[in-house]
Amino acid sequence: MTLIQEKQTPTPPQAQRASAKPSGFRADIQGLRALAVTAVVLYHLWPNRLGGGYVGVDVFFVISGFLITSHLISKPPRRLKDIGSFWMRRVKRLLPASFLVIIASVVGIWLLAPSTLWKDWLQQALAATFYFQNWFLAANKVDYLAEADAPSPFQHFWSLSVEEQFYFVWPVLIAAAIMLALRFGLAQRKMLLSVLGAVFAAGLLYSVVSTIEDSGVAYFSTFTRGWEFAAGALVAALGPAIFRAKSDVLSMLAAWVGLAAIGFSVLFFTPEMLFPGYIALLPVLGTALMILANSSHAYSPTRIFSLKPVQFIGDNSYAIYLWHWPLLVLLPFAMEHFYWYQKFGVVALTLLLAALTQKLVEVRFRKFIDSSAYLSAPRFLVAGSLVLAITAGGFYQYSSVQIERSSDIPAAMAKVEGEVGASCFGSKALTSGCDNVQDEATSYKDLAPAPVVAKTDKPEVYADDCFASQSTDFQKRPVCSYGKGKVKVALVGNSHAGQWFPAVEQLAEKNDWQVDTYVASRCAIMAEEQKFNTDDKSEGCEQMGDWVTEQIRDKDYDLVISSNRQSVPVQGHSMEDSLAPAREAYEKLLTQWSDTGAEVVVIKDTPWPGTTLDNVPDCVAQNRGDLEECSGSAEKWIPADPQVDAVNALDEPGVVAVDMNDQLCRDGQCYSVVGGLLAYWDHSHLTETFAQSLSPKLGKRMEAELDSEKLFK
Repeated sequence: MTLIQEKQTPTPPQAQRASAKPSGFRADIQGLRALAVTAVVLYHLWPNRLGGGYVGVDVFFVISGFLITSHLISKPPRRLKDIGSFWMRRVKRLLPASFLVIIASVVGIWLLAPSTLWKDWLQQALAATFYFQNWFLAANKVDYLAEADAPSPFQHFWSLSVEEQFYFVWPVLIAAAIMLALRFGLAQRKMLLSVLGAVFAAGLLYSVVSTIEDSGVAYFSTFTRGWEFAAGALVAALGPAIFRAKSDVLSMLAAWVGLAAIGFSVLFFTPEMLFPGYIALLPVLGTALMILANSSHAYSPTRIFSLKPVQFIGDNSYAIYLWHWPLLVLLPFAMEHFYWYQKFGVVALTLLLAALTQKLVEVRFRKFIDSSAYLSAPRFLVAGSLVLAITAGGFYQYSSVQIERSSDIPAAMAKVEGEVGASCFGSKALTSGCDNVQDEATSYKDLAPAPVVAKTDKPEVYADDCFASQSTDFQKRPVCSYGKGKVKVALVGNSHAGQWFPAVEQLAEKNDWQVDTYVASRCAIMAEEQKFNTDDKSEGCEQMGDWVTEQIRDKDYDLVISSNRQSVPVQGHSMEDSLAPAREAYEKLLTQWSDTGAEVVVIKDTPWPGTTLDNVPDCVAQNRGDLEECSGSAEKWIPADPQVDAVNALDEPGVVAVDMNDQLCRDGQCYSVVGGLLAYWDHSHLTETFAQSLSPKLGKRMEAELDSEKLFK
């Protein structure tokens, strides 16, 4: 998101602002910056109102490609020293402001954020400091199971990381192209256009393919974004004579067409679209066209872009981008609610901090580095990086120690049971046998697991990589086997079946079972096509249902235990209208399983705090003295379950449903902490500790429904 004021072809006086600006200043580019950062900020504040605001990042990438390439062509690097000087200029222009925001965000985390977020967020502080945040997110944040994690104050550094990586490589590429032209006596412009055209074409092709194959990684990848920089670079390589300021009607029309392409993308693109891919062509080419047009016509967009408020936002766009996101992430922790007028407060504070940062840091501190006898750009780079690394790293180490101290879950359970008493421990706190039955006002001195540990308190099927994944379109279908018992059991469903594995595993040890897992990420096993964001995922999920049925038939299971959360609509239906077709699909599937001779148990889907909470451990850590904030009504939390509806519709003796939700809810209220046990590790899934605590009761209910001597000892 750089705001580098590189010298460009002089703009006619009528298109320039009255205030002093560099000789090559272009009001249209500054206006594009203002448009881009405004789109991004509004998208982050009101994503449901401006679904395509994220394309502002792509607008910035094109601008950067144009400006940096123009600079490199006008002053091509000839030696390694020239390339080093180029990098140090970027250090002086960009790093002071970014380092300031990073250190301020670290302080904000310490003051405002719950301890459950410290470790992950401080890792991201380090990633932001060294500009590999995009790769950190690509590796850690694209998983469905991580969707409940709160976005960090450093998440927006992914685009800055992509840009810094571009700055690292681009001068070498430009220098190499010019040297080749000189070596073989070729025209430099033709060589540059050929090289940059190849980068654009290859990068676009890679972006399209990668976005289809794995859109999560593709979104953050430098390699899927390089062609966007190349688009701006191609405009620069055409030469100043091509993109000099023009007052003709054609340039005006071209500028408006480019602006319309950007505006359409901002207004009508949605976060669900596969991006960047080919649809990124619209905002990218629109931006390139506006830069190429450089219209100074009286009725061109430049007239609007030259307005002082627009230029102010453009002048401060880098600092606005830096500040808005950490403020938006951290300030809600200090407020009970975050209403629309508080969002406007974030905007006002962002503009104030951005103006101060631009004036005092981007300009004045850069001049100080230039004039200082002691603080050169390389020294600032090393010293600033070390200070941030030591600060964030020390804080990270502290949070790791806190987690380690709380990691003994059995000891924590014993401590909690000693506090509440055996009759009120865990789900017993919801029964009349507890002397002090849990209600909304109940709080606990100790919890098991502690909130900082709960996020990792997951069933071992996650560590064993037992899930069919969206990233492989459900074509890779691992089956994990546990135990060597005589009774063969299949655990089938999506992650809401996987959450029951700790309870089922204890039953397996008790009853001499062998448990095989057939679980998928998000895909409800129902042999009906569901509407994922790609056709391959939808088809793969449907095929997995048929494949599971074949496995159950071929392997002669004695018992099938199934549970699903219906989080994806049936193809051709909305989420609200999916219950009936889903129930019919489950009826067919359950009948097929029963026809193999297996007993079938469907566990009713558990309450879903995600309807009102972003993340349960975060909420509990932030509200230890008021756990009512982390509870919710059964009406909102308990979801519809078409698989249970199918069981009721079939009314077959060997196909039964078990409801365990009374272990989490009482009198219309559902709880995140039950009898001192923290029930969820994210916004939806039971902790291993809580699931294990329910194993005896789950076994008794299954045994009562099935009445089978073979299955239970």
